[in-house]
Amino acid sequence: MQTHYPIAIIGGGMAGASLAIALAQQGIQCAVFEAFEPSSQQQPSFDDRTVALSAASLNIFHALGLGQQVLAVSQPIDNIHVSDQGNIGFARLQAQECGVERLGAVIENWQMGNVLNQAMSEHQTIDYFAPAKVKSLQQDKDSAQLTLEYQGQERQVEAQLVVLADGARSPLRSQLHIDSQITDYGKSAIVCNIATQQAHNNWAFERFTKDGPLALLPISSRQQTGSRLAIVWSKPNDKIDEYLSMSESDFARELEHTFGARLGKITKVGERKAFPLIQQVAEPIFRGRAVLIGNAAQSLHPIAGQGFNLALRDVAVLTEVLTQAEDYGNYEILRRYQQQRQPDREQTLMVTETLARLFANQWAPLSISRNLILKAMDITPAAKQLFAQGAMGFNFDNSRLAAGTKK
Repeated sequence: MQTHYPIAIIGGGMAGASLAIALAQQGIQCAVFEAFEPSSQQQPSFDDRTVALSAASLNIFHALGLGQQVLAVSQPIDNIHVSDQGNIGFARLQAQECGVERLGAVIENWQMGNVLNQAMSEHQTIDYFAPAKVKSLQQDKDSAQLTLEYQGQERQVEAQLVVLADGARSPLRSQLHIDSQITDYGKSAIVCNIATQQAHNNWAFERFTKDGPLALLPISSRQQTGSRLAIVWSKPNDKIDEYLSMSESDFARELEHTFGARLGKITKVGERKAFPLIQQVAEPIFRGRAVLIGNAAQSLHPIAGQGFNLALRDVAVLTEVLTQAEDYGNYEILRRYQQQRQPDREQTLMVTETLARLFANQWAPLSISRNLILKAMDITPAAKQLFAQGAMGFNFDNSRLAAGTKK
């Protein structure tokens, strides 16, 4: 049996689900094929990690009618503090100074999954299949054909356009012979949640160390104490086992030594996990009637917290381009999407790569220079505004969704 859809989305994680909802808002029917059940512990998109949403990303969710749902289960970022361990340079961003209500918000992935899955279930133009395993993708001039396994049976699906939102290890990207450039930083990110003596007051912190960046992000707390944070701590791969096996008190002591006493003692450390730090960038981001978004197109070092924000800007621009199309898989339509995404992708990748290498280098002249840059950013209004625009995701994406409007 063969089923026809205008658009088939492979992957129902955060990027794929957001695109399905955005298309539904425009009255465009699609099918989502997800490899894992929504409630499965194997679903990597909706695990216990957190994501920092930029102001532009919050605009996108407001335009999708999900702003209130996202804000209800997230913690605002009102202020950002950036520092370099062992040096005096630092920079601060404050929402009030930037003329915005908030700089962003932090949400746990599983909470985001609940919001997105509920929203998809409410749209009649979204057909959702899970668990569904896509076995092959074939294309011709007029359509793309998928062979997949669903509920123990093989099914054939035909679509004008196939969107690959199946993650950094996308098997379909390989089938399309789209190359990706891989940068292995030789490090991993330790992630966990902590509690501190003092309230974070909606401050997010980024601290650069000789081993790599340490991010502390405010997250919502059921006790309303405002002292719960998520950490993302970069360490060389040969140190990861040591830090994962430390006692809670020893790990807290190491973290306090690195971060300082801004929030007092660390009173609790949650379960620790580690994820390798690898940047992967695909070129081109479409072939035939298949197009890549999110981690299938690019997965980033988390140093600037831009991975999912960049994916959401993929969603916003692709949606806008597709609303102007009669044939969603038309070459000119997908080429326009690629051209519109190129400046944002290139700048975000450049900033991420530069920060990852600049702050990992302990050469004294470079250390002095970057601290002067941080100090200049803190006291120079023009530099601070430029920094703020980038942090909030407003540099290149001029889509209606990023501006917070539906149409």
